[in-house]
Amino acid sequence: MSDAPPWNDYRRSRLRSGMSYPVGRDLIERSLRETGIAIGSLDFAVPTAGHPVSPEDQDVIEVSWFGRSRSRRLANASLMPADALFMRVWAVPSDCRREVSTLLVGALPTVCQWLAAASARDPGSVWSTSNHELTVRYRNHALAIQDR
Repeated sequence: MSDAPPWNDYRRSRLRSGMSYPVGRDLIERSLRETGIAIGSLDFAVPTAGHPVSPEDQDVIEVSWFGRSRSRRLANASLMPADALFMRVWAVPSDCRREVSTLLVGALPTVCQWLAAASARDPGSVWSTSNHELTVRYRNHALAIQDR
């Protein structure tokens, strides 16, 4: 097993006062390794103006598949499926971090299964050629997972 993390790029934004990341890099890495999946980028981000932040309702994790259109596939034939996968972990208000963290432990396997299914798809399939997103949202003391 490689000591390299299961992502190519990593970014972590500086937290604002009153914000915390609901999970750490270690839990994300362990979850990805357990699923046997690698991603192109992992980003720990702090919501900015225009991105909803509320202790009762906010995005926590976004996972994106960047579609491989025919022209992109032809131009980048050597790209691995991981290069099309991106994960963003959003900072949450500190007062709800513990609850969100506990809930995410149960939701991360679902997120990683989605990532594994995305990377296993035929690169020429209709699904693979378009963009997709899975969002984990904290609302009313529970997590909702939406696939679009």
